[in-house]
Amino acid sequence: MEKVFLDIAIILIATKIGGMVSKKFNMPQVLGALISGVIIGPSLFGLVQVSHQITLLSELGVAMLMFLAGLETNINELKKAGRTSLLIAIGGIVLPLIFGTLSAYMFYSNFYENLFIGVILTATSVSISVEVLNELGKLNTRAGINILGAAVIDDVIGLLVVSFVLALGASSKTGGGSTLNSLLIVGGKVTLFCALAIVLIAFIPGLLNKIPSKKLKPDVLTIFGVAFALIIGYISENLGIAAITGAYVWGLSISSVKHKDFLADKVKTISSYLLTPIFFASIGLAVNLQTVDSSILLLTILLFITAILGKILGCGLVAKLCGLKNSECLQIGMGMISRGEVALITTNLGLQSGIISPELFVPTLIVVIGTTLITPIALKLAFSRT
Repeated sequence: MEKVFLDIAIILIATKIGGMVSKKFNMPQVLGALISGVIIGPSLFGLVQVSHQITLLSELGVAMLMFLAGLETNINELKKAGRTSLLIAIGGIVLPLIFGTLSAYMFYSNFYENLFIGVILTATSVSISVEVLNELGKLNTRAGINILGAAVIDDVIGLLVVSFVLALGASSKTGGGSTLNSLLIVGGKVTLFCALAIVLIAFIPGLLNKIPSKKLKPDVLTIFGVAFALIIGYISENLGIAAITGAYVWGLSISSVKHKDFLADKVKTISSYLLTPIFFASIGLAVNLQTVDSSILLLTILLFITAILGKILGCGLVAKLCGLKNSECLQIGMGMISRGEVALITTNLGLQSGIISPELFVPTLIVVIGTTLITPIALKLAFSRT
């Protein structure tokens, strides 16, 4: 246990220094935190290894980050962007899926394996973009709202795609009878989650705002707010949907209640000074660049280019068709590049189910880390043009 204490101390010091250096070069501090994880991890100095305790704190960090994003999102603006966000999410799934699958076919011939590579590239991790948008003060711009909305919708649609491919892969080994049942079960769980989200967003603010201020004190709201973020995240995980989506939905649900600003301030303190730095560092810790050799370097480069272009073109073109400005289309495309923990989870699912081989795991992992590292820079440049 004492080694965990030392690991956490190293992470906190390294990410803070990394953030300060990044800020010195007028870049988002999250970029420095991500690179710090690579430096102190197995790729370079090997000071910190991923452990169960670090993983747990990392998961809490991203849950609090998304809860905070929900709290600070203008729900009225999000409602206005609903249709646009849905279309952007679909565009950001279809193109990376096609591009990724075709790219994998240049090196491998297994249909399910190649299809799953495309599936991995459909993922979007909004947590990195949220932190950068917060730093830039752009979270509630039209582009920021659409990035958030599209990424959340992307997570739900992505679940269907992942489950569909996993079901197809399983049925190819056991026979086709189980495929339809698997898809029906997944569809039912997603429908149930969507219904829960609608109920929470529609009724929770009104119920909480009716409680007298004497009973709903700021500290009481903070404790119960954080607790329910974890509870909704737990329910989401049991429905097969990422806990971060549940935490974000709960944040949205109470984003218009009394004392919301006090709650957001307290959550930001918990998150910013402990949990969030561990989350960003853990992404860098997850990759070991020393395992890369020339045989997989070309595939890695191709998938990396595919991952970037798939989101910029897929999301950006749809945003343009929806009437957004060219600068906003670029900002949305850049904001959707990061794959982060969502793609890491998907990659692990593919590896554990036997659909992708350990050989393919390394390049996809590098692509996930690479897109996550490049997103802060891309977003910074995209918003600097306006």
